Amino acid sequence: MDAIRSLAIEILSPEGLIYKDSAAEIVIPTVEGEIGVLPGHIPLIAEISEGEIIVNPGAGALSFAVIGGFLEVLNDKVSVLADYAVRSEEIESLKAEEARKRAEALLKEKHGRREFAYLERDLKKSIMELKISRSRRKR
Repeated sequence: MDAIRSLAIEILSPEGLIYKDSAAEIVIPTVEGEIGVLPGHIPLIAEISEGEIIVNPGAGALSFAVIGGFLEVLNDKVSVLADYAVRSEEIESLKAEEARKRAEALLKEKHGRREFAYLERDLKKSIMELKISRSRRKR
């Protein structure tokens, strides 16, 4: 009888380790489109886009908001090195909405390129958090 294979999954961001455990499947948004990874997947390196990572450990799916970074799949190990990642249940909708409004207002003012890039990143982050938070509530 074959042993049931699983993936060793690790999600990291500049803030630290977000998730580390085994799972049956992971779905990740990449710049080439959404991909699903199961045990036995071919080696892969891909650029992550903004979206939702879904981890299926077998009993109920876990959800993470992610923006940017890289994914590596090798020998049933999935490493996600994200520019930004947060568990969906840790998203505070009111704070994300306030951050979105603040970033939108600040973007209307005149800024240098660097400041504009930071504000744009903050706006994307808050919009993504709101989207993931709303979809989580619908489930």
